[in-house]
Amino acid sequence: HKNIPRPYSCWLESNWPAKKIMQNDQLKFLLALIRNKNFGAVRVARIRNHFSDLEHAFKASAQELTEAGIEHKYAKDFVEARRSINPERELELLAQHQVEAIPYGDEQYPELLATIYDPPAVLFVRGTLPRPSSNYFSVVGTRKLTRYGEQTAFDLIYPIAQTGLVITSGLALGIDATAHKATLDASGTTVAVLASGLDEEHIGPKTNIPLAREIVARGGALISEFSIGTESFKSHFPFRNRIISGIAQGTLVIEAAERSGSLITARSALEQGREVFAVPGPITSPMSAGPNNLIKMGAHVVTEANDVLGVLGLTQSTSELPAPEPENEIETELIKNLNKQPLHVDDLIRATHLEPSIVTSTLTLMEMKGMVRHVGGMNYVKR
Repeated sequence: HKNIPRPYSCWLESNWPAKKIMQNDQLKFLLALIRNKNFGAVRVARIRNHFSDLEHAFKASAQELTEAGIEHKYAKDFVEARRSINPERELELLAQHQVEAIPYGDEQYPELLATIYDPPAVLFVRGTLPRPSSNYFSVVGTRKLTRYGEQTAFDLIYPIAQTGLVITSGLALGIDATAHKATLDASGTTVAVLASGLDEEHIGPKTNIPLAREIVARGGALISEFSIGTESFKSHFPFRNRIISGIAQGTLVIEAAERSGSLITARSALEQGREVFAVPGPITSPMSAGPNNLIKMGAHVVTEANDVLGVLGLTQSTSELPAPEPENEIETELIKNLNKQPLHVDDLIRATHLEPSIVTSTLTLMEMKGMVRHVGGMNYVKR
């Protein structure tokens, strides 16, 4: 997009200083403007480029909005719709839901996200947004992950998160959730990008609300460009995906069907000039069709964390402590039969000839010690 005029290019040279925090008396009118569904990033940029005062912009006539570059139909629609929009209420909603609004140009706005063609006019944040210059790395993939996908995602993201990269994903079931969880396990920072408002009523999927809370509690953040109270519509996901890719130095795809939203994110990353990575998978698996095709098109092949870190100019952390050694014969026997491939507890029982109750109780203790990991469905892997 180097040759395409950016919506905010005029604004960056206008009366709105790029490193100045917008005061509430202006912010509330910006929030009121984006409450209108037709005023997305590009149209709001036109408004901010044209008007020196956002209160004036909010109260402008349809003719004035048209002169600012808003299509006449949308200008007329907004003049009618704003009767039901209360700027003061927008600030009250932020406080009520413990959400911060960071407008484009604010000193807290992520630096790399600010460089895309259509950066969000406002970034809503719940939690702690990393410093603007932080390096982000995005991970996307299928909701219907296989054991291979889950194990691969954890094994790759855990060491990558340890380097200090902020791991970004979409809080969805499957690969997204695994990436967030692996980052938390590695004591890293993770950010979830939502296609809805950040009030808890609209955070989804509902089964991942505890994960969303943990992300915030552990020093990460939930972010969105959608106003509080906005539902998650299918049409919102391409907008969310361009944030996931645009905020990061690179995007990794782990398991995705041939037609998948994850591939839209990868395409956005390419259009934004970001690195694209993909994990190869079995040619017989429908969930590997997406990343395998990306590799054919030139995406970086990833089979270990260093494949990502090398491209990004980083080195793998050596701070992780080695897994504890077995403390007795039972732990030794169980470890001997485990590796990085998930193994069901029934198979362990058959292989070790140990009593089921002893195997399950010992595995629980070994997981607490960090020796093994439960990957779901009573399957375990060696840490």
